[in-house]
Amino acid sequence: MTVAQRMFAAASSRHLRRASALALLAALAGCERERLLGVETPDQIRPEDAASPNGALALRAGALRDFAQFFGGTTNVGVNIYVGLLSDELINARPGADHIDQRAFNENTFPAAAWNKFSDSYTQVVRAIRALNQFVPASATRNRDVGQLYALQGITLNIGGELFCNGVPLASVNDAAPEAATLVTTQQLYQRAIAQADSALAALGNAATDQNLRYLARVAKARAQLNLGQFDAAAATVSAGGDGAGSIAVPTGWQYAVEFSQTTLVNSIFDWMVNTANFGPSDREGGNGLDYRSARDPRVLTSATSRLGQDGSTQVFTVLGYPNGSAPTTLVSGVTARLIEAEAALRRGDATTWLAKLNEPRADAAVRTLRNIGTGADILPPLTDPGTADARVTLLFRERAFWFYLTGTRVGDLRRLQRQYSRPATAVWPTGAYFKGGTYGTDVTLTPSFAERNNTAYSGCTDRNP
Repeated sequence: MTVAQRMFAAASSRHLRRASALALLAALAGCERERLLGVETPDQIRPEDAASPNGALALRAGALRDFAQFFGGTTNVGVNIYVGLLSDELINARPGADHIDQRAFNENTFPAAAWNKFSDSYTQVVRAIRALNQFVPASATRNRDVGQLYALQGITLNIGGELFCNGVPLASVNDAAPEAATLVTTQQLYQRAIAQADSALAALGNAATDQNLRYLARVAKARAQLNLGQFDAAAATVSAGGDGAGSIAVPTGWQYAVEFSQTTLVNSIFDWMVNTANFGPSDREGGNGLDYRSARDPRVLTSATSRLGQDGSTQVFTVLGYPNGSAPTTLVSGVTARLIEAEAALRRGDATTWLAKLNEPRADAAVRTLRNIGTGADILPPLTDPGTADARVTLLFRERAFWFYLTGTRVGDLRRLQRQYSRPATAVWPTGAYFKGGTYGTDVTLTPSFAERNNTAYSGCTDRNP
């Protein structure tokens, strides 16, 4: 039995409590209230207890909560904050977390639970899909529930490939006959993400209630294709016809947000960055970092004044837009689709289309409304072509950085700048003198938790290359 599988009972207890599971299911899934109120979720759910329609729905509730916890929940910190710290998005202002911010990751030092959250989310989604298919009668609702989980699994595997080192253990999630975990390469994580997205599209119907989830699955697939260097395929997936003949492009103004609860699953950005000054937005971190604060870009708004961080020495500014613990966080959006199309055009040498795709979301009224950007023509003026191939790549990734701030994508983008655009680490990552003393390390990935070394299939990363 793998480490992740041995955690089943504990995870079930932690994530399937009645109030939190039902509240999150209502928030994330928008299901019928009658179904939610009819589900019994005891304090302990063993695999055999889930062998019923109600048990399967409880597992689904737990899986949705696990995903939200992994992405941006408050226990320890969400993966969006891990990505922010390792990249140039955030600085650390709490005791014990400098090792991530300084790119010298220590798997034994707090906070080092990103892998555990990834593992929880991955395994619980597998269990929930299996239970829904086995115990819930076939219907459009069941297919939609299953399709949503497949799509979220595609996002989970993308983030796993972008954040963690090469060669990580994935559990078989076979509770009846536990097997050793399989060692999976970064490339295989992306390939599995594509397979999960395809499974989502196969399960989902074409009703209006399914379309948002079809967009989610298409973006998850295209993100993995982009990570694999399949630029034209990625653009085709999110463009018109990418979901079959007659399908429209993923709308620019569409978004899928992860929602939280003020009382049961608090937004990690609010809890750790607004309510308490543990982390703060960076500005030109380590020389190569972007000017997230000083640019005064409406996509990344911060406070005008700073405050003392939890470490008692670091001055931090506060990121705006997260007024309370239930504030939603964007997971992916139609902007993601446009910038994927832009990158594919740039790879083809089509600078005209590249620039048009970059400017499309800047002028889109729906995007402005969702992001609270405003309506003035001077808020996000159209970009102009900088004129050289290298400068175009720089502008593309700057746009990605500001549009996708704190959505768990920046580490993947910095690694792609090395891997796909041959930029040296010293020109991409924060480097040189660390602002709290010492120098930045060389890590561009995180590793699985130290406890995973008890897994016979894993003895450490195959490599930690970009």
